[in-house]
Amino acid sequence: MATLQDLPVELVLDIHLFSLSSALPIVSRHFRDLFSATSPWHRARFLLLRHERKTLAHAIKYTICTLDVVHVLEKVAHSRGKRLKCPQLPRRLFKGIGRDKQEDQVDLPLITHLLETYRSSPNSQDGYPLARAVLGRHLPLIRLLLKHGADPSLKGGWAVTTAIANGDQDLVRMLLEREIDREEGGMVDDEVVLKAKNGSAKKRRRGSTGGGGKRRRVEDRCPATKEMLETAVKAKQWAIVDYLTAKGAPPSLNVLAML
Repeated sequence: MATLQDLPVELVLDIHLFSLSSALPIVSRHFRDLFSATSPWHRARFLLLRHERKTLAHAIKYTICTLDVVHVLEKVAHSRGKRLKCPQLPRRLFKGIGRDKQEDQVDLPLITHLLETYRSSPNSQDGYPLARAVLGRHLPLIRLLLKHGADPSLKGGWAVTTAIANGDQDLVRMLLEREIDREEGGMVDDEVVLKAKNGSAKKRRRGSTGGGGKRRRVEDRCPATKEMLETAVKAKQWAIVDYLTAKGAPPSLNVLAML
C-alpha cells in the first residue's frame, strides 16, 4: 500500500505549501532528510504564505530562516513594492551560545545583516543577546552588539556581573568603556594642514585657534555600581575591585562588612 513517503518529492513539497504544516518536515526521518535539503526559495515561500503580514519579523524566529532565505524574502518584497521590518532579534540566534565551544555555531552574518539593514535592536528581549554572548565569552558577537548600541546595564548590569564573576577584567573593561577610534598615520576629516614660513607643516582641526586643550572625554556605556563591586568582592577578584573602585562604584554595607 502506497504511503505519503512514496509520493514524488515535488508533490510532497506542494502539499507542504498547501497545508502550511510545520510538523510535516519532522514526522519521519525520511521527511527530515528531504526537507533539510529544500532550497531557500521553497523555505521563503512557506514563510511568506504562513505570515503574509510582518513577514520577516515572524519568519526570523524559524530555524529555517537563514541569511539566504532572508535575501529571497527581500527580493519578493521588492518585487511587490513592500518593505520588510525586523525590530527585534530572536532569542533562537543566541540561545545556544556557551553550550558549544565552536564560535562558528553563531550566525554572525545573519545577525550583522539584521542590525545593519533593519536596525534590529541589540537590546531585544531586555538585553538577552549581550547577556548570552558574555556568558559564552563570544568576543566577536560582543563587539558587534556593543558597536550597534547594546546596553550592558540592562537587567541590573547582568552582563557585567557575569564577566566579573568569571574574573574577566578585560571583558569588564570592554563592557563599561567605549572604544575610541584612532587614526593611524593619516588625517581625520576635520583636519587641515597649515604651512609655516620656514616650510614646516602641522595639522590642526578646522575651526581650532591652535591652542592646546584637553582631549574630549568619552562617557562610559554604563556606570560601575555597588552590585558590581559586591560581586567582585564575593568572587575575590581584587584587580576588578580596584578597577571598579577607581570607576566610582560605591561600596555597600555588605561590601564593607566583607572587607
